[in-house]
Amino acid sequence: MNFVAAIAICLNAIPVAECQRSTAVHWLPISEPSTGLADCMRDGMISAARSRLLEGGDYPKVFCRPAGQRTADASPRLTK
Repeated sequence: MNFVAAIAICLNAIPVAECQRSTAVHWLPISEPSTGLADCMRDGMISAARSRLLEGGDYPKVFCRPAGQRTADASPRLTK
């Protein structure tokens, strides 16, 4: 199964459980699907590092969802 990722970059002051699209400093959807959930998570972390948006006090959180699945707010929140 293919998965697509989105990355939320949040400040350290935001608890991990509350890090989502509405609380993120940056939100990066990844357009290329990954094969499998593990690849999606890995690709998301690599994309976060390559984005150069992480600064001191920030952390990335990767969200993955099955490719082709739509959510009401267009934010993939199925898997942390």
